[in-house]
Amino acid sequence: MRLKNITKKAGVFILTAALAAGIAGGCGKESSSGSSSSSAGESSKKTENLGTLNVSFPTGNIRVAVNILALKLGYFDEEGVKVNPVNLGGMNALTAINEGNGQLDILTAGFVPDLQAIASGYDLKFIAGTAVEGGALIAKKGNADKFKSDSTKIDLEAVAGAQLGFVRNESAWVVARQYLLDNGISNDRIKEIEDEKSGSIKYYEEPINTAQAVQKGEIEVGFLPMEFALLYADAYDLEIIVPSGELQPDYVCCREVTSAKKYNENKNVFTAYEKARIRAFEYYKKGESDNDVKKKVVDIIAEYSGKEKDYVETYLYGGVTKYATDPNTNGIVAYVKAAYNSGLLSSAAVDFSSYDIKQNIDTSAYKEALESLIKDNPDNSFYKSLSEQYSSAN
Repeated sequence: MRLKNITKKAGVFILTAALAAGIAGGCGKESSSGSSSSSAGESSKKTENLGTLNVSFPTGNIRVAVNILALKLGYFDEEGVKVNPVNLGGMNALTAINEGNGQLDILTAGFVPDLQAIASGYDLKFIAGTAVEGGALIAKKGNADKFKSDSTKIDLEAVAGAQLGFVRNESAWVVARQYLLDNGISNDRIKEIEDEKSGSIKYYEEPINTAQAVQKGEIEVGFLPMEFALLYADAYDLEIIVPSGELQPDYVCCREVTSAKKYNENKNVFTAYEKARIRAFEYYKKGESDNDVKKKVVDIIAEYSGKEKDYVETYLYGGVTKYATDPNTNGIVAYVKAAYNSGLLSSAAVDFSSYDIKQNIDTSAYKEALESLIKDNPDNSFYKSLSEQYSSAN
């Protein structure tokens, strides 16, 4: 697996740390599917402005590609919501949302910082999805089969007995750790592995350090965000053992979060916002089978983000990440459990082993948006598939 025609210089395409903790046309109705497909700048649909939302669009972060498309294709305007892109992330973003000072209304990237903010008393609601999965277990080229198994996704004993390494709090490890735990490796044994003095895990400052350590033989199994696993594959003689999404399908990496107060007082604005995002998601997915649409999507995201087109195409359509607008209540619950078990939330002010995270999830705006789109486009198979996904994931 490789990124085609992309320079291997370290760090060229490294996204911000917030991404790890924490990224066109107007629109006529397309008769066959109800999607919008007109060229950029055209708009046949006019809707009264329902309100304004300040939304985080982290500079250069293309994991928020669905939002970028909704903005540049004009879908937000068409659904009656004015979206102001704001380059704000992390705890500063969450504080701005919680304080309701008008600086930011929705944070689109990250998840664990959201949990830490909730533990600090922030009244936040998860309302929809940005992306899911996006990590990988890696080994030196030629060594991956050693850690695979026919009966389970990975050879549990081989992985548990290997020298492991990753950047602290890496989600690929959080997911793999839970998989080991769920399949018979005791928590006491895992804690012994994680002991920094005598255990079998080495912690690194940056993803590139993990990749280099695998190449040098310092560690046998590394845990990386998928974009780095692919980016460093050729430069550091790496291969993927398994995408971490196979260990916990649809585990959440980025959720959309807002303040409960703002959400409850402006539900119609959030519903319009989610309608635009769902339409943009449909347009993105159409690019999987329509090269003209794919080219347009890549052009839009590359121009907006400043990234090279080859990189953008591989990121969007090459298996680097998995976009999903669904709130995914089940995925949130599962990842909170895994994060707690990994110790990632051990310093939080609340005990996430007993805390009901569902009280911080409100899927109603997304559900209403989807229902409205289905009502207007009863023959649209894509919207129907999202409805089925919503029913099973929430």
